[in-house]
Amino acid sequence: MFWERTEFHDKTMRSVRTGDVVLFTWGNHVRRIGTVGVSFRNPAFGDLLWREPGDDERFPNVFSLLGVDDVELPYSVLWKVRGIKHGDIFRQGRVITDLRMANDILEAIGVRTAEAEHFETKLRKAADESLTSKVTLQLERMLKERTEYQAPGRAVHVNRTEAKLVQEYDKAHPDIDFVRVSSSAGITDLQTSDGGESELIEAKGDNTRRRVREAVAQLLHYAPESEHGVDRLTALFPARPNDDDIRYLHRLGIDCVYRTGPLEFEREPAPSTHRQHMRQIWNDTLEA
Repeated sequence: MFWERTEFHDKTMRSVRTGDVVLFTWGNHVRRIGTVGVSFRNPAFGDLLWREPGDDERFPNVFSLLGVDDVELPYSVLWKVRGIKHGDIFRQGRVITDLRMANDILEAIGVRTAEAEHFETKLRKAADESLTSKVTLQLERMLKERTEYQAPGRAVHVNRTEAKLVQEYDKAHPDIDFVRVSSSAGITDLQTSDGGESELIEAKGDNTRRRVREAVAQLLHYAPESEHGVDRLTALFPARPNDDDIRYLHRLGIDCVYRTGPLEFEREPAPSTHRQHMRQIWNDTLEA
């Protein structure tokens, strides 16, 4: 299945890559969702497929679709995405090159793509390399790069990056006695073992929204299984998550800690009122 774009879209079509998602919209709804197979500029090919005798307009920009699924989603689903204005009618040919916005759009309509997977894989690789070389992760530089998707052994790489992050955080706090605790919920990344405030820490190999949510899920699973109770939950990242994700952590009383340089970490604590309220849930002490 092939689709076309006119010469007017020459500039924007240069950024379209294999794996990108295409939304077909009309009648105030997203009606179909497709995935780009190949994108190229070939006026002769476009003329062969779409140009009728007497037509002045040409279609030099061509892309194929690997698959198309029918959906029925109102535009209002996308109006909630940050950066998209309420009432936007999504004129044809728009290309979203901001990866953050693109991921938010795909999340809003429930789509997971190879491009998003690749971005997270590349970000985890950069985090792993920054920990090895003792430098600061330059997230903004990562956001500007796009390359062809490949699927390495992601799970192994994630574990290695998280392990290095945990080791560096432990080394940066020699005055704190950290342990790993096993329970029916799994094995914690870090947990304090002294007689003071009890803190449970979950580390993630990148700072994407997906990892923030994973950290929340694991912390809320581990905490009630803690034998001695928990006073503070903390999510640990190799770079600062975006503001929305930090607010999400704080609403649940969870602190956000992120690496700012070799053996340097910054903590953005949740409001004490939120933490105090959530402790009953963390420690499973709410009365029925």
